[in-house]
Amino acid sequence: MRKLMSKKGFTLVELMIVVVILGILVAVAVPIFSSVTKNARIKTCDSNIRIIKGCLSTYYMTGNNGDPITDTSKTDPSSDAGFKKLFEGKTDTNGIPTCPAGTAAYTINVEFDGATASKYKVTCPNYSATDHNPSMSEKPASKG
Repeated sequence: MRKLMSKKGFTLVELMIVVVILGILVAVAVPIFSSVTKNARIKTCDSNIRIIKGCLSTYYMTGNNGDPITDTSKTDPSSDAGFKKLFEGKTDTNGIPTCPAGTAAYTINVEFDGATASKYKVTCPNYSATDHNPSMSEKPASKG
């Protein structure tokens, strides 16, 4: 009888305590992981907008042949091959980046003052205004 009682192992109570502790750890870790993932997407989105803004500035100051673009109908250059070429080596796809929250393209709007681009606005279509709506609206850098 003594041999049967000396078996070693965990009791049901000990196993339940371990399960409860693991449940508490998971309950704490999941929201933190979700928050970190969301913040990474937001930072990537902001970075993409900065890259697009820099390429817009270069595009409107130099165009395809070194002359500033004065065509006021080019308020969204995203379909222009010369504009797309500026992203080579700057993004993973070597093209205009898309928002990390989906595959939607950023909205680009350029305002002209006379014949020169005076203001760039790049916005993200995947975030609501209350969540995160990154946009960059600036005057282009002056040439010279």
